[in-house]
Amino acid sequence: MKRQLLKTLLATATIAALAPIAALAQQETIRIGIVNHDTGPFATPGREIRTGIEIFRELNGDTVGGRKVEIIFRDMGGPNPATARRLVEELVVRDKVSILGGFYLTSDASAASAVINQTNTPTVLFVAASPTLLTQSQLFVRAGQNIGQSAVAAAQFALKSGKRKAYVAVSDYAPGHDVQKFFRSAFEAGGGKIVDELRAPLNTVDYAPIAERIKNADIDVLDVFVPPGAAAVSFSKALAAQGVMKQNLVIGMGEAEDADLNLFDDSIIGFHQALYYAESLDNPENKAFTAALKKKYGNDRSPTFAAVSAYDGMALIYKMIESQRGKPFDAKTAHQAALGVTIRSPRGALTIDAATREPVQDIHIRRIDKVSGKLRNTVVDTFKAVKAPVLAN
Repeated sequence: MKRQLLKTLLATATIAALAPIAALAQQETIRIGIVNHDTGPFATPGREIRTGIEIFRELNGDTVGGRKVEIIFRDMGGPNPATARRLVEELVVRDKVSILGGFYLTSDASAASAVINQTNTPTVLFVAASPTLLTQSQLFVRAGQNIGQSAVAAAQFALKSGKRKAYVAVSDYAPGHDVQKFFRSAFEAGGGKIVDELRAPLNTVDYAPIAERIKNADIDVLDVFVPPGAAAVSFSKALAAQGVMKQNLVIGMGEAEDADLNLFDDSIIGFHQALYYAESLDNPENKAFTAALKKKYGNDRSPTFAAVSAYDGMALIYKMIESQRGKPFDAKTAHQAALGVTIRSPRGALTIDAATREPVQDIHIRRIDKVSGKLRNTVVDTFKAVKAPVLAN
């Protein structure tokens, strides 16, 4: 009886000692630091990232795993690696964030990787898409896409459509180079031939000479990658003026989102894009996301891949926080909670490969049509459960 009484007293004492810790874990506010572009040349996608975060919070609340979630935004103001590093240092050291998110540009995440590694801070990349980026930190998890996924799907769709002679035209910066390499590798592996390639300077305004050069090449498919906005509008109009849009399959990725189609005229009809999201996807998550977006911002507002990437990035962050329910936050186990997980997304099923930390997801081939008098992206093919490709040296 004495032994049993002693065991009972010890158990009671242990529970009493642990109770304040458990209570603290339940009450602790988890801070999330978001590195974004609220001003500067990338303010438009930065707005979409904020939109995705806001819609996720409206649909899922600001409490998870018994903890309140606080979000702290930091504005890059434009591409600047030194700024990215400084902002991450401030968020982790001064603001005491537990998890980082955001990162529209690969250069932002790359510059911050050393700080992330030193401070052991789990980080979800919302949009940054360089294939090599995840080698820079084991703490990176990607919520958007490895850009090779869309490039390979574009090549496979071209081959599936009977195309065998390709021209590749990309903007001269890292993502463009990646698209060029992955499209070429997949297209040639399937029996296609790359007739010619070019890299247009990012400051290109007049695409007419480039379009004429493409017209004079003996091709049946053109693979394109240029930034959305003015560059995409200028390039598409130049291609249409030379007859390239009608004579060839022209396929890009994300140059003409539904939200941007008001910038284009009817010459964009027939333009294809390979991407992991389309507004027209028919699933419950996309319907709920789109309805919440339009309710908040008006019926004229269309969802974008950047907004969906941020929405899904927040879902992964909430998975991390939920895994810490009832215990003090631990960065290592929180990070591991996102590995191998599958979430239901507006894009469809999204799985984070446990080994690579890359998304496994459907890639949709979209074609711009005129529907009820309005330009729209229509899904014409889907490549299911596409893994991040590995490019042989």
